[in-house]
Amino acid sequence: MANGFDDPRYPAYSLEKRATSVEELVPIARHRVTKRYGFPALSGGPKMSSDPGRVGEGDRLLIVTHETQDPLVLEAMKVALSELGTTVDHIYISDLMGREPIEYSAADGWREIPDRLNPMVEKGVTHTAAGHALRDYLRDRPDTYSGYYVGEAGGAVHWHRAVGGTMRGQWLFTTYQSFMSRGNTLPDELWRLIDLKVLERFRVASAVRITDPQGTDVGWEVTEEQAKLWPKGAYIPGHILGSTIQGIRFGHPVAQFVEQARTMMPTIEGVVAGTGNHTGYFPHIRVTVKGGMIRSIEGGGKYGELFNDVLERFSHAEYPGFPYRGWGYFNDASIGTNPKAYRHGDGLWKYHEPTTNLPERLRAGVLHFGFGAEHWDETFLTYARENHFPTMHFPHVHVYFPTYEIRDRETGEWRKLIDKGRLTVLEDDDVRRLAGIFGEPDEVLAYDWVPNIPGVNSPGDYEKDFAADPVSVIAWEVKGEF
Repeated sequence: MANGFDDPRYPAYSLEKRATSVEELVPIARHRVTKRYGFPALSGGPKMSSDPGRVGEGDRLLIVTHETQDPLVLEAMKVALSELGTTVDHIYISDLMGREPIEYSAADGWREIPDRLNPMVEKGVTHTAAGHALRDYLRDRPDTYSGYYVGEAGGAVHWHRAVGGTMRGQWLFTTYQSFMSRGNTLPDELWRLIDLKVLERFRVASAVRITDPQGTDVGWEVTEEQAKLWPKGAYIPGHILGSTIQGIRFGHPVAQFVEQARTMMPTIEGVVAGTGNHTGYFPHIRVTVKGGMIRSIEGGGKYGELFNDVLERFSHAEYPGFPYRGWGYFNDASIGTNPKAYRHGDGLWKYHEPTTNLPERLRAGVLHFGFGAEHWDETFLTYARENHFPTMHFPHVHVYFPTYEIRDRETGEWRKLIDKGRLTVLEDDDVRRLAGIFGEPDEVLAYDWVPNIPGVNSPGDYEKDFAADPVSVIAWEVKGEF
Protein backbone atom coordinates (compact mmCIF):
# COMPACT_ATOMS: atom_id res chain seq x y z
CA MET A 1 0.00 0.00 0.00
CA ALA A 2 1.18 3.52 -0.84
CA ASN A 3 0.06 6.17 1.66
CA GLY A 4 -2.60 3.77 2.92
CA PHE A 5 -4.19 3.35 -0.53
CA ASP A 6 -4.47 -0.03 -2.23
CA ASP A 7 -1.80 -0.76 -4.81
CA PRO A 8 -2.83 -0.66 -8.48
CA ARG A 9 -4.21 -3.83 -10.00
CA TYR A 10 -5.99 -4.82 -13.17
CA PRO A 11 -7.83 -8.13 -13.78
CA ALA A 12 -5.52 -10.46 -15.68
CA TYR A 13 -8.42 -12.61 -16.88
CA SER A 14 -9.74 -9.67 -18.91
CA LEU A 15 -6.63 -9.83 -21.09
CA GLU A 16 -6.64 -13.57 -21.74
CA LYS A 17 -7.07 -15.10 -25.19
CA ARG A 18 -10.60 -14.55 -26.43
CA ALA A 19 -13.18 -17.00 -27.68
CA THR A 20 -13.59 -17.17 -31.44
CA SER A 21 -16.98 -18.88 -31.73
CA VAL A 22 -20.50 -18.39 -30.45
CA GLU A 23 -20.51 -21.92 -29.05
CA GLU A 24 -17.67 -21.08 -26.66
CA LEU A 25 -19.66 -18.17 -25.21
CA VAL A 26 -23.10 -19.77 -24.90
CA PRO A 27 -22.41 -21.38 -21.47
CA ILE A 28 -21.53 -17.95 -20.09
CA ALA A 29 -24.54 -16.39 -21.79
CA ARG A 30 -26.78 -18.94 -20.06
CA HIS A 31 -25.54 -17.59 -16.76
CA ARG A 32 -25.94 -13.96 -17.78
CA VAL A 33 -29.62 -14.36 -18.69
CA THR A 34 -30.39 -15.60 -15.17
CA LYS A 35 -29.12 -12.45 -13.44
CA ARG A 36 -31.88 -10.68 -11.56
CA TYR A 37 -30.09 -7.86 -9.74
CA GLY A 38 -27.98 -4.86 -10.65
CA PHE A 39 -27.40 -3.27 -14.02
CA PRO A 40 -26.83 -6.53 -15.93
CA ALA A 41 -30.10 -8.12 -14.74
CA LEU A 42 -31.93 -9.95 -17.54
CA SER A 43 -34.15 -12.06 -15.27
CA GLY A 44 -34.34 -15.15 -17.43
CA GLY A 45 -36.15 -18.23 -16.20
CA PRO A 46 -39.62 -19.67 -15.63
CA LYS A 47 -42.19 -16.89 -15.63
CA MET A 48 -44.53 -16.76 -12.64
CA SER A 49 -47.75 -14.75 -12.37
CA SER A 50 -46.31 -13.08 -9.27
CA ASP A 51 -43.11 -12.17 -11.12
CA PRO A 52 -44.14 -10.45 -14.38
CA GLY A 53 -40.70 -8.97 -14.98
CA ARG A 54 -39.01 -12.28 -15.77
CA VAL A 55 -38.02 -13.12 -19.30
CA GLY A 56 -39.39 -16.37 -20.62
CA GLU A 57 -41.69 -18.30 -22.92
CA GLY A 58 -43.59 -16.11 -25.37
CA ASP A 59 -41.59 -12.93 -24.87
CA ARG A 60 -40.46 -10.96 -27.87
CA LEU A 61 -37.66 -8.61 -26.88
CA LEU A 62 -35.85 -5.78 -28.64
CA ILE A 63 -32.17 -5.25 -27.91
CA VAL A 64 -30.86 -1.81 -28.84
CA THR A 65 -27.10 -1.25 -29.14
CA HIS A 66 -24.47 0.78 -30.91
CA GLU A 67 -22.49 -0.64 -33.85
CA THR A 68 -19.60 -1.50 -31.55
CA GLN A 69 -21.68 -4.40 -30.24
CA ASP A 70 -19.50 -7.52 -30.22
CA PRO A 71 -21.23 -9.86 -32.72
CA LEU A 72 -20.22 -13.11 -31.01
CA VAL A 73 -21.50 -11.86 -27.67
CA LEU A 74 -24.80 -10.77 -29.19
CA GLU A 75 -25.33 -14.11 -30.91
CA ALA A 76 -24.47 -16.06 -27.75
CA MET A 77 -26.98 -14.02 -25.77
CA LYS A 78 -29.62 -14.59 -28.43
CA VAL A 79 -29.06 -18.33 -28.18
CA ALA A 80 -29.38 -18.29 -24.38
CA LEU A 81 -32.53 -16.18 -24.53
CA SER A 82 -34.07 -18.35 -27.25
CA GLU A 83 -33.56 -21.39 -25.01
CA LEU A 84 -35.99 -19.70 -22.61
CA GLY A 85 -38.59 -19.51 -25.36
CA THR A 86 -37.87 -15.85 -26.07
CA THR A 87 -37.75 -14.24 -29.52
CA VAL A 88 -35.06 -11.57 -29.84
CA ASP A 89 -34.78 -8.71 -32.33
CA HIS A 90 -31.84 -6.33 -32.48
CA ILE A 91 -31.41 -2.84 -33.88
CA TYR A 92 -28.55 -0.37 -33.98
CA ILE A 93 -29.08 3.11 -32.55
CA SER A 94 -27.71 4.75 -35.70
CA ASP A 95 -30.41 2.96 -37.73
CA LEU A 96 -33.04 4.20 -35.29
CA MET A 97 -31.77 7.74 -35.77
CA GLY A 98 -31.19 7.49 -39.52
CA ARG A 99 -27.57 8.56 -39.43
CA GLU A 100 -24.05 7.20 -39.67
CA PRO A 101 -22.45 6.01 -36.40
CA ILE A 102 -20.43 8.61 -34.50
CA GLU A 103 -17.07 7.54 -33.11
CA TYR A 104 -16.03 8.50 -29.57
CA SER A 105 -12.83 8.26 -27.56
CA ALA A 106 -12.30 8.50 -23.81
CA ALA A 107 -9.40 10.81 -24.62
CA ASP A 108 -12.10 13.41 -25.36
CA GLY A 109 -13.83 13.64 -22.00
CA TRP A 110 -14.92 17.18 -22.90
CA ARG A 111 -17.54 15.72 -25.25
CA GLU A 112 -19.79 14.85 -22.33
CA ILE A 113 -21.02 18.45 -22.34
CA PRO A 114 -21.95 19.17 -26.00
CA ASP A 115 -23.19 15.63 -26.65
CA ARG A 116 -25.68 15.89 -23.79
CA LEU A 117 -26.41 19.62 -23.84
CA ASN A 118 -27.18 20.29 -27.49
CA PRO A 119 -30.12 17.85 -27.89
CA MET A 120 -31.61 19.15 -24.65
CA VAL A 121 -31.59 22.82 -25.52
CA GLU A 122 -32.17 22.51 -29.28
CA LYS A 123 -34.82 19.78 -29.34
CA GLY A 124 -36.13 19.56 -25.78
CA VAL A 125 -34.77 16.03 -25.37
CA THR A 126 -35.20 14.76 -21.82
CA HIS A 127 -32.25 12.35 -21.73
CA THR A 128 -30.73 11.53 -25.12
CA ALA A 129 -31.84 11.90 -28.72
CA ALA A 130 -31.51 8.12 -29.06
CA GLY A 131 -34.15 7.70 -26.36
CA HIS A 132 -36.64 9.77 -28.30
CA ALA A 133 -35.86 7.87 -31.51
CA LEU A 134 -36.50 4.56 -29.73
CA ARG A 135 -39.75 5.93 -28.30
CA ASP A 136 -40.98 6.75 -31.80
CA TYR A 137 -39.85 3.37 -33.14
CA LEU A 138 -41.82 1.50 -30.47
CA ARG A 139 -44.90 3.70 -30.89
CA ASP A 140 -45.01 2.65 -34.53
CA ARG A 141 -45.00 -1.00 -33.38
CA PRO A 142 -47.35 -0.92 -30.38
CA ASP A 143 -48.01 -4.64 -30.06
CA THR A 144 -44.72 -6.03 -31.32
CA TYR A 145 -42.50 -6.25 -28.24
CA SER A 146 -43.08 -7.34 -24.67
CA GLY A 147 -39.99 -5.46 -23.58
CA TYR A 148 -36.71 -3.85 -24.61
CA TYR A 149 -33.12 -3.48 -23.38
CA VAL A 150 -31.10 -0.32 -23.97
CA GLY A 151 -28.31 1.71 -22.39
CA GLU A 152 -24.97 0.79 -20.89
CA ALA A 153 -24.51 0.83 -17.11
CA GLY A 154 -26.34 3.99 -16.26
CA GLY A 155 -29.41 6.16 -16.54
CA ALA A 156 -31.99 3.35 -16.58
CA VAL A 157 -34.68 5.58 -15.12
CA HIS A 158 -33.78 8.37 -17.56
CA TRP A 159 -34.02 5.96 -20.49
CA HIS A 160 -37.41 4.73 -19.32
CA ARG A 161 -38.71 8.26 -18.87
CA ALA A 162 -37.63 9.17 -22.39
CA VAL A 163 -38.81 5.99 -24.10
CA GLY A 164 -41.74 4.69 -22.06
CA GLY A 165 -43.11 1.21 -22.71
CA THR A 166 -41.77 -1.89 -20.97
CA MET A 167 -38.07 -1.45 -20.34
CA ARG A 168 -36.72 -4.75 -19.03
CA GLY A 169 -33.29 -3.39 -18.22
CA GLN A 170 -30.03 -2.07 -19.57
CA TRP A 171 -27.74 -3.92 -21.94
CA LEU A 172 -24.33 -4.42 -20.39
CA PHE A 173 -23.09 -6.94 -22.91
CA THR A 174 -21.88 -4.75 -25.75
CA THR A 175 -18.16 -5.49 -25.55
CA TYR A 176 -16.34 -8.74 -24.92
CA GLN A 177 -15.01 -7.43 -21.61
CA SER A 178 -18.43 -6.27 -20.45
CA PHE A 179 -19.80 -9.76 -21.19
CA MET A 180 -16.94 -11.60 -19.47
CA SER A 181 -16.64 -9.26 -16.48
CA ARG A 182 -16.77 -10.98 -13.11
CA GLY A 183 -18.84 -8.04 -12.01
CA ASN A 184 -21.69 -9.99 -13.60
CA THR A 185 -20.95 -12.99 -11.38
CA LEU A 186 -21.33 -11.23 -8.03
CA PRO A 187 -24.26 -13.19 -6.55
CA ASP A 188 -27.55 -11.32 -6.70
CA GLU A 189 -28.32 -11.83 -3.02
CA LEU A 190 -24.89 -10.59 -1.99
CA TRP A 191 -24.95 -7.49 -4.18
CA ARG A 192 -28.40 -6.60 -2.86
CA LEU A 193 -27.23 -6.98 0.75
CA ILE A 194 -24.25 -4.70 0.10
CA ASP A 195 -26.60 -2.04 -1.29
CA LEU A 196 -29.01 -2.32 1.63
CA LYS A 197 -26.15 -2.00 4.11
CA VAL A 198 -25.12 1.25 2.41
CA LEU A 199 -28.68 2.58 2.69
CA GLU A 200 -28.76 1.72 6.40
CA ARG A 201 -25.91 4.16 7.03
CA PHE A 202 -27.89 7.05 5.51
CA ARG A 203 -30.71 6.69 8.04
CA VAL A 204 -28.56 7.85 10.97
CA ALA A 205 -26.82 10.72 9.15
CA SER A 206 -26.65 14.25 10.52
CA ALA A 207 -23.88 15.32 8.13
CA VAL A 208 -21.73 14.03 5.27
CA ARG A 209 -18.16 14.83 4.30
CA ILE A 210 -16.32 13.49 1.26
CA THR A 211 -12.59 13.90 0.62
CA ASP A 212 -10.29 12.45 -2.03
CA PRO A 213 -6.53 12.77 -2.72
CA GLN A 214 -7.21 14.40 -6.11
CA GLY A 215 -8.62 17.44 -4.28
CA THR A 216 -12.27 16.77 -3.43
CA ASP A 217 -13.42 18.09 -0.05
CA VAL A 218 -17.18 18.67 0.07
CA GLY A 219 -19.95 18.17 2.60
CA TRP A 220 -23.43 19.07 3.83
CA GLU A 221 -25.75 18.88 6.83
CA VAL A 222 -28.64 16.39 7.07
CA THR A 223 -31.74 16.96 9.20
CA GLU A 224 -33.53 14.08 10.89
CA GLU A 225 -36.40 14.33 8.40
CA GLN A 226 -34.00 14.36 5.45
CA ALA A 227 -32.25 11.25 6.79
CA LYS A 228 -35.60 9.45 6.68
CA LEU A 229 -36.46 10.64 3.16
CA TRP A 230 -33.03 10.07 1.62
CA PRO A 231 -32.89 6.22 1.51
CA LYS A 232 -36.35 6.01 -0.06
CA GLY A 233 -35.07 7.69 -3.21
CA ALA A 234 -31.43 6.60 -3.06
CA TYR A 235 -31.91 2.94 -3.91
CA ILE A 236 -30.84 2.09 -7.45
CA PRO A 237 -29.27 -1.38 -7.55
CA GLY A 238 -25.51 -1.05 -7.90
CA HIS A 239 -25.74 2.75 -8.09
CA ILE A 240 -26.65 4.17 -4.68
CA LEU A 241 -27.39 7.90 -4.55
CA GLY A 242 -24.88 9.18 -2.02
CA SER A 243 -26.09 12.77 -2.39
CA THR A 244 -28.88 13.47 0.12
CA ILE A 245 -30.46 16.17 -2.02
CA GLN A 246 -30.56 13.90 -5.09
CA GLY A 247 -32.06 11.04 -3.11
CA ILE A 248 -34.83 13.33 -1.92
CA ARG A 249 -35.42 14.68 -5.43
CA PHE A 250 -35.35 11.22 -6.97
CA GLY A 251 -37.96 9.59 -4.81
CA HIS A 252 -40.37 12.31 -3.73
CA PRO A 253 -42.87 14.86 -5.09
CA VAL A 254 -41.52 18.22 -6.19
CA ALA A 255 -43.19 20.05 -3.28
CA GLN A 256 -41.30 17.88 -0.79
CA PHE A 257 -38.05 18.36 -2.69
CA VAL A 258 -38.52 22.15 -2.70
CA GLU A 259 -39.14 22.22 1.04
CA GLN A 260 -36.00 20.21 1.78
CA ALA A 261 -33.84 21.99 -0.81
CA ARG A 262 -34.40 25.33 0.93
CA THR A 263 -32.83 24.04 4.13
CA MET A 264 -30.21 21.68 2.71
CA MET A 265 -28.80 23.65 -0.24
CA PRO A 266 -27.27 26.39 1.94
CA THR A 267 -25.22 23.74 3.79
CA ILE A 268 -23.66 22.14 0.68
CA GLU A 269 -20.19 23.51 0.12
CA GLY A 270 -16.66 22.55 -0.74
CA VAL A 271 -14.67 21.37 -3.75
CA VAL A 272 -15.13 18.50 -6.21
CA ALA A 273 -11.98 17.65 -8.17
CA GLY A 274 -10.80 14.96 -10.55
CA THR A 275 -9.83 13.92 -14.07
CA GLY A 276 -12.64 11.67 -15.35
CA ASN A 277 -16.32 11.61 -16.24
CA HIS A 278 -18.79 9.27 -17.97
CA THR A 279 -17.37 10.09 -21.41
CA GLY A 280 -13.66 9.91 -20.63
CA TYR A 281 -10.80 11.92 -19.22
CA PHE A 282 -9.48 15.46 -19.08
CA PRO A 283 -6.84 17.52 -17.25
CA HIS A 284 -7.49 18.03 -13.55
CA ILE A 285 -10.61 20.09 -12.86
CA ARG A 286 -11.66 21.82 -9.64
CA VAL A 287 -15.34 22.72 -9.11
CA THR A 288 -16.05 24.93 -6.09
CA VAL A 289 -19.53 24.75 -4.57
CA LYS A 290 -21.09 27.09 -2.03
CA GLY A 291 -24.71 27.07 -0.90
CA GLY A 292 -25.40 24.13 -3.21
CA MET A 293 -24.36 26.08 -6.31
CA ILE A 294 -21.21 26.08 -8.43
CA ARG A 295 -19.22 29.24 -7.70
CA SER A 296 -16.16 28.60 -9.85
CA ILE A 297 -14.57 26.06 -12.21
CA GLU A 298 -10.79 25.91 -12.55
CA GLY A 299 -8.71 23.80 -14.91
CA GLY A 300 -10.09 20.88 -16.89
CA GLY A 301 -8.74 22.01 -20.26
CA LYS A 302 -11.47 22.10 -22.91
CA TYR A 303 -13.89 20.39 -20.52
CA GLY A 304 -13.41 23.22 -18.01
CA GLU A 305 -13.94 25.84 -20.71
CA LEU A 306 -17.20 24.25 -21.87
CA PHE A 307 -18.35 23.73 -18.28
CA ASN A 308 -17.78 27.44 -17.55
CA ASP A 309 -19.67 28.37 -20.72
CA VAL A 310 -22.70 26.34 -19.64
CA LEU A 311 -22.61 27.86 -16.17
CA GLU A 312 -22.60 31.39 -17.60
CA ARG A 313 -25.04 30.69 -20.43
CA PHE A 314 -27.80 29.51 -18.10
CA SER A 315 -27.01 31.67 -15.08
CA HIS A 316 -30.31 33.55 -15.53
CA ALA A 317 -32.51 30.42 -15.49
CA GLU A 318 -35.25 30.39 -12.85
CA TYR A 319 -36.27 26.76 -12.67
CA PRO A 320 -39.66 26.19 -10.99
CA GLY A 321 -39.24 24.74 -7.52
CA PHE A 322 -35.53 25.55 -7.20
CA PRO A 323 -34.38 28.03 -4.56
CA TYR A 324 -31.81 29.99 -6.60
CA ARG A 325 -31.37 31.46 -10.05
CA GLY A 326 -29.11 29.51 -12.38
CA TRP A 327 -28.48 25.99 -13.60
CA GLY A 328 -25.26 25.09 -11.72
CA TYR A 329 -26.65 23.05 -8.84
CA PHE A 330 -24.79 20.35 -6.94
CA ASN A 331 -26.74 17.20 -7.82
CA ASP A 332 -25.28 13.74 -7.30
CA ALA A 333 -22.53 11.90 -5.49
CA SER A 334 -23.40 8.34 -6.46
CA ILE A 335 -21.68 5.23 -5.13
CA GLY A 336 -20.65 2.10 -7.04
CA THR A 337 -21.07 -1.09 -5.00
CA ASN A 338 -19.67 -4.01 -7.04
CA PRO A 339 -16.14 -5.07 -5.98
CA LYS A 340 -15.60 -7.02 -9.20
CA ALA A 341 -16.38 -4.18 -11.62
CA TYR A 342 -13.47 -2.57 -13.44
CA ARG A 343 -12.48 -0.03 -16.08
CA HIS A 344 -12.82 -1.81 -19.43
CA GLY A 345 -10.19 -1.25 -22.07
CA ASP A 346 -12.63 -2.34 -24.78
CA GLY A 347 -14.25 0.69 -26.31
CA LEU A 348 -12.30 3.35 -24.43
CA TRP A 349 -10.52 4.75 -27.44
CA LYS A 350 -12.80 3.78 -30.31
CA TYR A 351 -16.48 3.36 -29.58
CA HIS A 352 -19.91 4.40 -30.83
CA GLU A 353 -21.43 4.86 -27.37
CA PRO A 354 -20.69 8.42 -26.15
CA THR A 355 -20.36 7.39 -22.50
CA THR A 356 -17.30 5.24 -23.07
CA ASN A 357 -16.24 5.36 -19.43
CA LEU A 358 -19.37 4.14 -17.61
CA PRO A 359 -18.16 0.68 -16.49
CA GLU A 360 -15.64 2.07 -13.99
CA ARG A 361 -18.30 3.79 -11.92
CA LEU A 362 -19.88 0.46 -10.93
CA ARG A 363 -16.78 -0.49 -8.93
CA ALA A 364 -17.41 -0.51 -5.16
CA GLY A 365 -16.19 2.74 -3.63
CA VAL A 366 -15.92 4.78 -6.83
CA LEU A 367 -17.98 7.98 -6.57
CA HIS A 368 -19.29 10.11 -9.40
CA PHE A 369 -20.44 13.67 -8.85
CA GLY A 370 -22.91 15.36 -11.18
CA PHE A 371 -24.05 18.94 -11.62
CA GLY A 372 -27.11 20.72 -12.94
CA ALA A 373 -30.74 21.49 -12.12
CA GLU A 374 -32.95 18.47 -12.58
CA HIS A 375 -36.46 17.31 -11.78
CA TRP A 376 -39.10 15.21 -13.49
CA ASP A 377 -42.02 17.44 -12.59
CA GLU A 378 -43.80 18.45 -15.80
CA THR A 379 -43.83 22.13 -14.81
CA PHE A 380 -40.04 22.01 -14.54
CA LEU A 381 -39.64 20.20 -17.86
CA THR A 382 -42.04 22.49 -19.71
CA TYR A 383 -40.24 25.58 -18.46
CA ALA A 384 -36.87 24.15 -19.52
CA ARG A 385 -38.07 23.19 -23.00
CA GLU A 386 -39.87 26.46 -23.67
CA ASN A 387 -36.80 28.45 -22.68
CA HIS A 388 -34.25 26.08 -24.27
CA PHE A 389 -32.60 25.30 -20.94
CA PRO A 390 -31.05 21.97 -19.93
CA THR A 391 -33.61 19.50 -18.58
CA MET A 392 -31.21 17.47 -16.42
CA HIS A 393 -27.71 17.23 -14.98
CA PHE A 394 -24.89 16.12 -17.28
CA PRO A 395 -21.32 17.22 -16.39
CA HIS A 396 -19.70 14.68 -14.05
CA VAL A 397 -16.49 14.15 -12.13
CA HIS A 398 -15.38 10.68 -11.01
CA VAL A 399 -13.29 10.14 -7.87
CA TYR A 400 -11.49 6.88 -7.18
CA PHE A 401 -10.09 6.94 -3.64
CA PRO A 402 -12.74 8.87 -1.71
CA THR A 403 -13.25 8.82 2.01
CA TYR A 404 -16.98 9.23 2.57
CA GLU A 405 -17.87 9.94 6.21
CA ILE A 406 -21.27 10.12 7.88
CA ARG A 407 -21.79 11.80 11.25
CA ASP A 408 -24.05 9.64 13.43
CA ARG A 409 -27.01 11.61 14.77
CA GLU A 410 -27.08 9.71 18.07
CA THR A 411 -23.40 9.65 18.97
CA GLY A 412 -21.89 12.50 16.95
CA GLU A 413 -19.22 10.03 15.80
CA TRP A 414 -17.95 10.19 12.20
CA ARG A 415 -18.15 6.75 10.55
CA LYS A 416 -16.55 5.89 7.23
CA LEU A 417 -18.83 4.49 4.53
CA ILE A 418 -15.88 4.55 2.11
CA ASP A 419 -12.30 4.61 3.36
CA LYS A 420 -9.66 5.62 0.80
CA GLY A 421 -11.67 4.04 -1.99
CA ARG A 422 -12.73 0.90 -0.08
CA LEU A 423 -16.44 0.41 0.60
CA THR A 424 -16.48 -0.44 4.31
CA VAL A 425 -19.72 -2.46 4.27
CA LEU A 426 -17.71 -5.19 2.49
CA GLU A 427 -16.24 -5.85 5.95
CA ASP A 428 -19.69 -6.07 7.59
CA ASP A 429 -20.24 -9.39 9.39
CA ASP A 430 -23.53 -10.06 7.59
CA VAL A 431 -21.95 -9.38 4.20
CA ARG A 432 -18.96 -11.63 4.89
CA ARG A 433 -21.19 -14.37 6.27
CA LEU A 434 -23.32 -14.38 3.12
CA ALA A 435 -20.21 -14.16 0.90
CA GLY A 436 -18.92 -17.28 2.69
CA ILE A 437 -21.58 -19.49 1.15
CA PHE A 438 -20.26 -18.61 -2.31
CA GLY A 439 -16.57 -19.06 -1.51
CA GLU A 440 -13.79 -17.62 0.60
CA PRO A 441 -15.13 -14.18 1.67
CA ASP A 442 -11.79 -12.45 1.14
CA GLU A 443 -11.79 -13.62 -2.49
CA VAL A 444 -15.50 -13.17 -3.19
CA LEU A 445 -15.34 -9.56 -1.94
CA ALA A 446 -11.84 -8.70 -3.21
CA TYR A 447 -11.37 -5.87 -5.67
CA ASP A 448 -10.40 -6.96 -9.16
CA TRP A 449 -9.37 -3.43 -10.14
CA VAL A 450 -7.63 -0.60 -8.33
CA PRO A 451 -6.89 2.47 -10.48
CA ASN A 452 -3.31 3.53 -10.97
CA ILE A 453 -2.79 7.19 -10.02
CA PRO A 454 0.87 8.29 -9.76
CA GLY A 455 1.48 10.28 -6.61
CA VAL A 456 -1.52 8.68 -4.90
CA ASN A 457 -1.08 4.90 -4.94
CA SER A 458 1.96 4.49 -7.18
CA PRO A 459 5.32 6.26 -7.51
CA GLY A 460 5.42 9.64 -9.18
CA ASP A 461 4.32 13.23 -8.89
CA TYR A 462 0.55 13.67 -9.17
CA GLU A 463 0.66 17.07 -10.86
CA LYS A 464 3.42 16.21 -13.32
CA ASP A 465 2.71 12.56 -14.02
CA PHE A 466 -1.08 12.38 -13.99
CA ALA A 467 -3.15 15.52 -13.45
CA ALA A 468 -2.16 17.22 -16.70
CA ASP A 469 -2.47 14.12 -18.89
CA PRO A 470 -4.41 11.22 -17.32
CA VAL A 471 -5.02 9.60 -20.71
CA SER A 472 -1.46 8.39 -21.21
CA VAL A 473 -1.40 6.69 -17.79
CA ILE A 474 -4.83 5.08 -18.25
CA ALA A 475 -3.95 3.84 -21.75
CA TRP A 476 -1.03 1.98 -20.18
CA GLU A 477 -3.11 0.74 -17.24
CA VAL A 478 -5.88 -0.93 -19.28
CA LYS A 479 -3.25 -3.00 -21.10
CA GLY A 480 -2.47 -4.58 -17.73
CA GLU A 481 1.16 -3.46 -17.88
CA PHE A 482 1.83 -3.23 -14.15
